[in-house]
Amino acid sequence: MERVYKNAYEDFWIDGGDWYLELCYNPENVKKELSRERSHYFFVEHESRTVGILKYDFPFSPREIEIPNAMKLHRLYLDASVHGKGVAKELMAYVEQVAKANGLDNIWLEAMVEKPQAKRFYENMGFTKVFTYQLDFERLHPEVRGIQIMSKKT
Repeated sequence: MERVYKNAYEDFWIDGGDWYLELCYNPENVKKELSRERSHYFFVEHESRTVGILKYDFPFSPREIEIPNAMKLHRLYLDASVHGKGVAKELMAYVEQVAKANGLDNIWLEAMVEKPQAKRFYENMGFTKVFTYQLDFERLHPEVRGIQIMSKKT
């Protein structure tokens, strides 16, 4: 994540993203996330190399707006070397298949407002914007704190 996350979001953070990476990926937090029954965490491999992570949680609805009987696509980070190669589309198809197999009606995610390529990708995958709010992380530059919750019916 040091490579993958920072490559995409380093300029959003006062400290280059170090605080956020430590918050999310310190060993104690990762163990806690892995121990939750609703959490599903994967390393993404492509051509024999680890190129990112995928994490989804269900059942899970956002605090900000009710999305019933839903899965959260919590993390999908991929190395820039695999962008445009269909890896993300394949992962999205897998996530949708898991949601359907578990009888879930919706998939939702959070996308940074200031990452238009990510939002376009999710829109192309059938997601629509349902709610926008501001993150309150002090180390995140104020102009990039916007988050859009997007959802899709399965």
